Amino acid sequence: MSESDISPNKESVSALVSLLTMSTVFDVSVGKSYAINQLETRPDLDLPTKLQLCYRFKILPWLTLAFRELVSLPIKGLGPMGIAKIPTYILHALIQVKHQISTHRLTLAAVVPPTMAGMCHTPLTCADGWDTGWTTGPAEMLRHPDIFYSSWDILAQLESVEIPQVCSDCWESSVINVKETGCLLMENGFVEDKFEELRAWLMSH
Repeated sequence: MSESDISPNKESVSALVSLLTMSTVFDVSVGKSYAINQLETRPDLDLPTKLQLCYRFKILPWLTLAFRELVSLPIKGLGPMGIAKIPTYILHALIQVKHQISTHRLTLAAVVPPTMAGMCHTPLTCADGWDTGWTTGPAEMLRHPDIFYSSWDILAQLESVEIPQVCSDCWESSVINVKETGCLLMENGFVEDKFEELRAWLMSH
């Protein structure tokens, strides 16, 4: 059996899942590869189902993409049926990392990173301006109730905004400090750590 023996017509998701199941049972690698490749490009394959299949058939590449997308989405938006599809261990991991990220973001929104004074004659004015710039910019993005801004989005906004009260030297030094501390990018580490845990768990089950 080769891929050319399989109909090129666009099969339904359920048909592809059936093909994947039968190919796995009878160890037909071509059928399994075909089903996975076709499912991977289907926009009507929802993320919870993708994680369900990822667990059932040990499709490791799907874990990273599906899990990362779900991290940026509100869990309640998945609905009861969507939540029920996600394997319990993966769902718990998702809830844990989302809580970790939420706590970190709320802390960053509340605690303004320090102003790094450059060659400046008005450090107090610059410090006040930096506080205002952070509070009305990144802090609002970090605690936005409906939109999940990525760390890169927030960093880009911070780099592009101009606050008249802050001299260019102080602003540049303060932005560099935020980058070097890595405070805005720590959540990527939270997700990567959880990935490693999930990969190990998936391969042992």
